[in-house]
Formats: sequence, C-alpha cells, structure tokens
Amino acid sequence: MVCWARVAGMTRAARAKKGAPAVTTTSAPNETLSIPIDGLVQAQVRIGFGGGELTIRPAAPGMLIGGTFEGGVAETSRVPGMVELEPLHPGSPFLTREGVRWDVGVTGEIPVDLRLDTGANRSMIDLSALRIRHLELHTGASETRIRLPAGGQTAVRIDCGFAAVSMSVPPAVAARIGGKISLGATEVDEGRFPRFGEGWQSRDYETALDRVDISIAGGFGSVRIF
Repeated sequence: MVCWARVAGMTRAARAKKGAPAVTTTSAPNETLSIPIDGLVQAQVRIGFGGGELTIRPAAPGMLIGGTFEGGVAETSRVPGMVELEPLHPGSPFLTREGVRWDVGVTGEIPVDLRLDTGANRSMIDLSALRIRHLELHTGASETRIRLPAGGQTAVRIDCGFAAVSMSVPPAVAARIGGKISLGATEVDEGRFPRFGEGWQSRDYETALDRVDISIAGGFGSVRIF
C-alpha cells in the first residue's frame, strides 16, 4: 500500500546518504531535487504550492521526482513511495512579488496518485505521458491548465475557489463529467461529451479502455473541459 508523502527540497547528495532523516530541508534560494524510483511499483505524491508559477511534466527515466525549485523545497517521505513537496520558506521576504517558479518532473513509469494544493498561482500541468490513477486539485485564486493522461483510467476531482481551470482530454480518451461551480461557469465541449443525466459523458465511455472520470466542485470561478 502506498501512502501520501511530502516532497520538500532534498538534494541529490542528501537523498543518497544512508540514514538520512525522513524530512530534509535546505536554506538555498534555488534547489534541484532528484528522487529515484528504486524499485517502486506505485507512488503517491502531494505538492503544496502557493504564489508563483508551477509546471509539472514527465520526469527523466528512472526518476520518481526531479526538478528545480526557486525558494527551496521541503520534502517528507514517511515510507517509500509516499512523497510530499512544499515551499521551504512560504512567504519569505527574499521571494519576488511575482512569486517563485517550480519545474517539477513526475514519473510516467509507474502508477501515481497525485494531489495538488495550490494558492494564488499559474499552473501548467502536463500529465499526458503519465500513469495517473487519481488526480486531486484543490486550488484558490489561480489559473490552471491541465493536459490529462493519454492512456489508462484516471479519476479526477477538482475543488476550486476563485479559479480558472482548463482541462484538455486527449482525443482517444473518453470522459464522464459531473458536478458544477455554484457561482461560476462550467463549460464542456458537448460535441465530444454530450449531455448525460446531470452531467456529460462520451458515447463510448462504458466500453472505453482509456477514460477519465471528472468530478467538479467549487463556489466561484470557471472550469472548461475540451
């Protein structure tokens, strides 16, 4: 069984050191992080990110996590395969008014449950080449663009506040979409995903091998799915 883990700035050298503590931090304003897969067959990753720009993309071969982190990153790994990443110094005075930039690679070699807790930021999330079983996005005043996985079955939960979320479903992937924004807009490409009951659903959803099940909740903002 894989549990959630917190990934917060661990350097490559610190990661390799035998007997290193479960939580590693560094005061460096810019940091690189590499965590190898090391025989894992599945993983759970949580990323907490406040103001700035967040990019998520495929990691290099053999890596569970790899990337660069302005402002430093704090990592917690309670057990193998459970990683949590958060800013090392949230709200630190050395950060610019524009916030920080994180470029995070996540493995596409094993199944991953991914949770994103974001604040006032701009996020570009490319999961098209990843094996994401579950995706949870909890976001506030943000702009988030997501490319969903191009294969497999993925459960997606979107919970947003004053946010604009755009999700691209790959052409060969079916989708079922439910829920809505209470005081906002939910825009769905009904040419691909016709109305079905209280939501929307691809005509071949029930028989599709590659599909996403999307649940939307929130008070304000907008969600666009195409």
